[in-house]
Amino acid sequence: MQIILFGKIIETWKKNLTALCISQFFYRAGTRSLIPFLPLFIQDLGKTTPESTAIWSGWIFAAPFIISFFTTPFWGSFGDKYGRKLMTILAVFGFAAAQFLMGLSANLTQLILFASLQEAMGGFYPAAVSLTASNTPKEKTAQALGILQFANGSGNVVGPILGGILADLVGLREVFFLIAVTVGLSGFLIVFFIDEKNFTREDHNYYFLTKNWRYVFDNKKLIICMLFLLIYSLAVTVVRPTFSLFIKSMNFTLNNSSTVTGILLGVFGGTSALASALVGKLTVKRKINSILLFASIIVTATYFLLSFVSSVSFLIIVLAVGGFGLGLIQPLVFTLVSHNTDDNRKAGVFGVGSSFQVIGNLFGSVSAGYIVSEFGLRFPFVAAGLLFFLVIFIVLFGLKKNL
Repeated sequence: MQIILFGKIIETWKKNLTALCISQFFYRAGTRSLIPFLPLFIQDLGKTTPESTAIWSGWIFAAPFIISFFTTPFWGSFGDKYGRKLMTILAVFGFAAAQFLMGLSANLTQLILFASLQEAMGGFYPAAVSLTASNTPKEKTAQALGILQFANGSGNVVGPILGGILADLVGLREVFFLIAVTVGLSGFLIVFFIDEKNFTREDHNYYFLTKNWRYVFDNKKLIICMLFLLIYSLAVTVVRPTFSLFIKSMNFTLNNSSTVTGILLGVFGGTSALASALVGKLTVKRKINSILLFASIIVTATYFLLSFVSSVSFLIIVLAVGGFGLGLIQPLVFTLVSHNTDDNRKAGVFGVGSSFQVIGNLFGSVSAGYIVSEFGLRFPFVAAGLLFFLVIFIVLFGLKKNL
């Protein structure tokens, strides 16, 4: 299907992808804008010590994933029955509402309660991935998912920088309200500009949650992909909740630690977005397992080096290289999932994949606070490095045999 815009013919999947990417950018920028200042907000709200702040940060970052572990597979099956567009709309507006409520929090109990609602309507990114994969020609899937991940990565760049600056300029609580309004407005792009192709409820099969899980576990290729998503999420989130505390502890950050943290995370997200934009071209020239091996080695080395960093220049270089490696991994794994899943089951299977990510996000976020309280602010980087070292072996011995 095609549309004509300014005298040019534009395929429907490209129009859909454009609208999704814009909305995904604002959504991801909103989620990542919290990272530089959320631990500081927790300290102000609860008058906590640094150690208890680390633990509270871990639980508040984990709260949405606890809820989404139960809800995301349901919303994936819901999308297979009622449409992925509706699933995506519910996810984006549900997130915006949760952000507004977080801004109204009067204590830490309310904050963790409202934070848990962020993913109650299903995560926006897995919904967007499912919608993209099911409405894109197979030969263009890697390219489309790479572009979507680029939008996601661009949000990773802008979000922390903007969040850190706004937190220092207008106040911590006000940032939540700004996120809610911005993400909510971006959701209207999905409502008015996305056409879901080849979906009618009457002749579309609906698969229950248990059948989707059985479908995944009956496919060795999908099991390996799910294991990838689990380890990836666990490694990334074990670092995230306490990163701003780590930066604040460094001697080179004397003032405006939220802004400095945001800029550093922006560097990390920028190279990640660049890598994601190159995925489509790389898969034409190289096999997916070769690219994953390359990326896994880079990320493993990066996390180990971060545990020794002592200067801001070295920190920027390592973050830039590590971000590039991470930016390659996720769109490649999602491409493998899409290629090994029947078209009429993609939303449900991506929902299962999101559950594996949720498990990783949950345990990574919760364990981060306890790791820091026991071993210090540098040890989460060591833990992440060990996890990606495991990924190298999975690529070498799992992918070669099964993918």
